[in-house]
Amino acid sequence: MKRRRFLQVAGAAGAGLAAGCSSGSSDKLMPYVTAPDDIIPGIPTFYASTCRECPAGCGIHVKTREGRAIKVEGNPAHPVSRGKLCARGQASLQGLYDPDRIKGPFRRTPRGLEPVTWDAAIAQLAEALGTAAASGPDRVALITGADSGVLDAYYDDFLKAFRSTRRLRHEAFAYEPLREASRLAFGVASVPEFDFASARYILSFGADFLETWISPVQYTREFATAHGFKDGGMARFVAVEPRRGLTGFNADEWVAPKPGTEGLLALGIAQSVIRQGRAHLSGAEADRLRGFLARFGAASTAEATGVDAAVIDRLAREFTADQPSLAVGGGVALQHRAATQTAVAVHLLNYVAGNVGRTVRFQAGRALDKLSRYQDAAALVAAMDGGKVDVAFVHDANPAFTLPKAAKFAAAFQKVGLKVAFASHLDETTALCDLILPDHTPLEQWGVVETTGGTRSFLQPAMTPVFDTRQSADVLAAVADKAGKKLGSGAATARDLVAKGLAPKALEETLQHGGQFGAAPQRNVYLVSDFARMTWQAPAFDGDAAAPVLVVYPSAALFDGRGANKGWLQELPDPATKIAWQTWVELHPETAARLGVANGDVVTVTSPHGAVEAPAYVYPGVRRDVVAMPIGQGHTEYGRNAKGRGVNPLDLLAADATDASGALAYCSTRVALAKTGRTVRLATTEGSARQLGRGIARAVSLEGARHGEVEEAPEATITDAERSAIAAAAASQRQRAYIGEYAKPQPKWEMTVDLSRCTGCSACMTACYAENNIPVVGEEQIQRHRGMAWIRTERYFEGDTAGTDWQVRQIPMLCQQCENAPCEPVCPVYAAYHTPDGLNGQVYNRCVGTRYCANNCPYKVRYFNWWDYGTVGDPYFAFPEPLNWQLNPEVTVRTKGVMEKCTFCIQRIRFAQNDAKVRGRELADGDIAPACVQTCPADAFVFGDAHDPASRVSHRKTDERGYAVFDMLNTRPGITYLERVIRGEGA
Repeated sequence: MKRRRFLQVAGAAGAGLAAGCSSGSSDKLMPYVTAPDDIIPGIPTFYASTCRECPAGCGIHVKTREGRAIKVEGNPAHPVSRGKLCARGQASLQGLYDPDRIKGPFRRTPRGLEPVTWDAAIAQLAEALGTAAASGPDRVALITGADSGVLDAYYDDFLKAFRSTRRLRHEAFAYEPLREASRLAFGVASVPEFDFASARYILSFGADFLETWISPVQYTREFATAHGFKDGGMARFVAVEPRRGLTGFNADEWVAPKPGTEGLLALGIAQSVIRQGRAHLSGAEADRLRGFLARFGAASTAEATGVDAAVIDRLAREFTADQPSLAVGGGVALQHRAATQTAVAVHLLNYVAGNVGRTVRFQAGRALDKLSRYQDAAALVAAMDGGKVDVAFVHDANPAFTLPKAAKFAAAFQKVGLKVAFASHLDETTALCDLILPDHTPLEQWGVVETTGGTRSFLQPAMTPVFDTRQSADVLAAVADKAGKKLGSGAATARDLVAKGLAPKALEETLQHGGQFGAAPQRNVYLVSDFARMTWQAPAFDGDAAAPVLVVYPSAALFDGRGANKGWLQELPDPATKIAWQTWVELHPETAARLGVANGDVVTVTSPHGAVEAPAYVYPGVRRDVVAMPIGQGHTEYGRNAKGRGVNPLDLLAADATDASGALAYCSTRVALAKTGRTVRLATTEGSARQLGRGIARAVSLEGARHGEVEEAPEATITDAERSAIAAAAASQRQRAYIGEYAKPQPKWEMTVDLSRCTGCSACMTACYAENNIPVVGEEQIQRHRGMAWIRTERYFEGDTAGTDWQVRQIPMLCQQCENAPCEPVCPVYAAYHTPDGLNGQVYNRCVGTRYCANNCPYKVRYFNWWDYGTVGDPYFAFPEPLNWQLNPEVTVRTKGVMEKCTFCIQRIRFAQNDAKVRGRELADGDIAPACVQTCPADAFVFGDAHDPASRVSHRKTDERGYAVFDMLNTRPGITYLERVIRGEGA
């Protein structure tokens, strides 16, 4: 082929991809005549923006190819993400390309929702707002999510133009008890900034900071820095909670007090600190605190909490011996009627230990401090129910789902004259609206997120809108103009708002950087002088006193339910139960035995406020007097992946169950359990909960790690003669293999995984889905153990699970890229082969699907395509339009009958090699990062050339904690795991 003809074909291919990667039609392809400045066919373009999947506001880089966003990564320059991202952030692409998105404006008529033009919708809205404003003040209401920055001020400005201040910044998890506790203890109603990285001892009272609490990516990175073994040391972590989740899995010790007594335990520890003379206090303040805490002695606290007095004294001693330490509390799962008192108790413990100002700091201008409280939502419901609201807007919030059914939001909302939704999906609240004006998704928006006073994260569109949508600020500007109102900002579009006050050059630099990042102003706080007025009272629980307490907790994947229509998140197994796609009820084994319940048995869970049905999961990580259920499922609207799936445990809660801050008490009721007689098959990826002596996920004590001791590997049952024969055969095999390309100097791509840093968050799994075009197979196929994830996080229990003295081992399991791979010699068509640079290659168009390779793989990391997931018309077609736009053009979409597996993101390896060659330089260590390595918030993975003695992976391989899984099989894996280090008591 001549060069000119090649360029014509390449240009035409680029134009086709820019049009959406659709195939099947015989459209005429046209090459670029004048290519856009920022697009080179085949070369990715990156845009800096901000993730909005939760209020944390992580900085991101959006990778685009020919105008399509295909991957999201963390922004290395951003102070929150530092180049990393969680599973929910990775899945933001599926929100952009969701086929269930609202594709244009709609208006409700007697016939239902019907399409309407933007001009007609804006005119109708302007007229209704004018009428409402003329009727009196506060006749217009606006419900938003955790907005901040210029857009947040713009919404207030808009309301003011129509004589209203009725604004609800609604987040289901608004941390009201933590903010109120800060006000009561220090006079500052603010969510503190916690420095996990500097802490040498961490004590968590129910705060799931590795899952959903405040800023999980930032806290995971900092926790791994503190708790990861390095230079002979590490922090110790103790989890205090009645249910053990992912955060508790990473604890060196689990303490399970009676539900509702966590704050009392914190006060008991603080009292023990003072009694042992270990407090960082002096003078009159010390005397006052000593008197205040005197009634929380170890003996009485032990009786009330169920935690032994000796354990309380030991925790106090350890907490003050390792400085600085850190105590955190205020998690949603333990937000009961005494949640504010618990948060106050944790503040006092930190103050007594001298942590305030070191690992607990207060910053000015935190966006979380502006969030509305649950009592504000209740007040709005009352106003709507009383006919005091004529027009109600909803933007980036779904209170019809995230509030308890008993709050009766839907009934009150329907009494509003005109209900308007700026939504991208038809969720429960949007389905109630009269006018639906679809908003851009965050990857199509302009905006500024001010998480703290020193961080302004910018959003910019990474691509043109997928559907006929408009940003809410643009619509409001048009409505105000139509109504003859002048807004104070003077901006006509969201982009104008973002650019205001910035010169064009400054704006360009800010957008390239991702925002403006500076140090946030610190507030010096002191304990209030009248702290003695603070009291402790055990929380009340509705229902029969003999019944177990219900703990409802945020889903690590679905958050408050907003991620439920994203297939990647539905298919992400829960870190504790390994269940996907479903709702379940967690029961202690003794509770399950008493009820005669086994895994999958459907039980009715009844509270004084409602009842739901869900399958049981027998789990030793809950107390005997506790049952637990995840929040996130149970949608009645939203989309194909969410609607009609599971149940919403919020239906079991009372609307008036609040604590001292006015926050909703998620942990407020006891429940009765009854068998229904039905059984369902759990959609779980769990195999055995025990390692059965196989030494898969190994661990060592801190003392052992300091002295080079390791967990003993399982012994291979072979004789010395057999071992010698194997070694001789392996040497002979390697010698015969050094021919052709294999005889030339080549890199040897390998990976290490530090289990002392890995938290089991599974962000690597979702990143792998996004990078490698892995199909979502659905609940039925997961039930049949036909999941396609190339990397999975295995979870094993170690020790006697009858009590709390047991550990959890977690390990990412992916293709081990074995040097002596069992999969290769059994393939009859040579689809599985060894590359010259040390990878186990897989030739898709050669594979005939015998599955011999999967049978011969001891790690079970090869996956068979039972269906044509990439073919339109297949029952399990995984990429309906426009979801296919997210597909990575550098990775083949596999077909039915083909085996697939991890490739170490071979496309990234080859791209980096070619790029270095074009630039005339050698590859540098760190130039290549597979998707799992790049996204891992804990920085547990290291990838590189094992033939380079100076590479990080070579250094990690020599660590005394290093081992290979099933090394007795002589497969010679290319992945080296570093044993987890557990810091026991007294270490």
